[in-house]
Amino acid sequence: MKKNTFLWIAILLSLAVSSCEESLIKEEFENTPVDNYNAFWLEFDRFYGAFEAKNINWDSLKTVYSGNLTDSSTDMELFTAMSGLLDELNDGHADLLAPGVGFFRSWNRRNKSFFVDKKSNDNSDVVMMQNIIRSNYLKNKYKAGDYSGWKFFYGTITYETHRVGYICIPTFGNDDYPNDFIQQAVDSFNTLDAVIIDLRFNGGGKTEAFVTSLNSFSSERKLYMKSKFRNGSGQSDFTQLDDHYTNPHPDCLKNKPVAILMNSFSASSSDHFILGMKSQSNVITVGDTTCGAFSSVLERILPNGWKFRLGAQVIYGPDGKLLTDANGNYLEGVGIAPDIYIQDQFSAIRKGKDLPLEAALKNLEGRIH
Repeated sequence: MKKNTFLWIAILLSLAVSSCEESLIKEEFENTPVDNYNAFWLEFDRFYGAFEAKNINWDSLKTVYSGNLTDSSTDMELFTAMSGLLDELNDGHADLLAPGVGFFRSWNRRNKSFFVDKKSNDNSDVVMMQNIIRSNYLKNKYKAGDYSGWKFFYGTITYETHRVGYICIPTFGNDDYPNDFIQQAVDSFNTLDAVIIDLRFNGGGKTEAFVTSLNSFSSERKLYMKSKFRNGSGQSDFTQLDDHYTNPHPDCLKNKPVAILMNSFSASSSDHFILGMKSQSNVITVGDTTCGAFSSVLERILPNGWKFRLGAQVIYGPDGKLLTDANGNYLEGVGIAPDIYIQDQFSAIRKGKDLPLEAALKNLEGRIH
């Protein structure tokens, strides 16, 4: 059978730099179900970072899911086998796109609903929530900007006797990320009593975007994370640990009580932004546990044209220990738990109430001096 060139397109989004590093690697694989499966498994074996952090025996899993594959297997059978491997990882940045066949995301909470009391996910429901915030809480006195189709907005909420700044950052991923607009919000918030940063449904984006905003909203220089990258054939082969700091600039937010709204769809760069902000002594988090997608991403294309992603990075706390939840589970695919747990409820939104936002306002009112 004629061999196809396996095009490996690697895009490394390192948190240590603000640009993308691209490389093109060629290897020979037959375009057969068995070779596609083997190539898929092999790339994870070579580059995936969290096997040890998650206590995963990747070698044993190869045969578990390849047992029924032959060169005459269907695309669906191949997709099912690869999806089985991904399902074992529970990783927010590991996924498989097979055009005409399906899309599989490794994250085991991928079927979670936007709202706890509504099973279907409809983007118009999120728009309704944001409209309620603008009309009922900001009283239609807000500043908004449309950037690559994403609406950013900020304003002031009057709560009890205090004035609380609110900003909705819906993404870190647009090409025209509005640094100036967000800085204007920060400048206005410095005249107020407290601040709410809404990252619900923010699926992440570019490193430089979240870093710039993190340094606008943080007020203390703090080491908030360490990380290292897989750099060898062995699953224990990594670079040295790299330090990640918040670096407030002169026009940053000045020591205001801050609440961050988040949910299960706050992912990737949002995870990192939240992790950085949690290092600040004046910050609490409100809502649901985040997605948990921390590693920078490598993107690959199989001989049959299917695309998949994997992460080579492993993250640690400032103490150099793996970042884990209360049960000792590595946070990739598990997410950051909130300080105040309260899920988004669509029934409340329909009545004009945003329950996580209300909880944040109540908490802030008690922390304003």
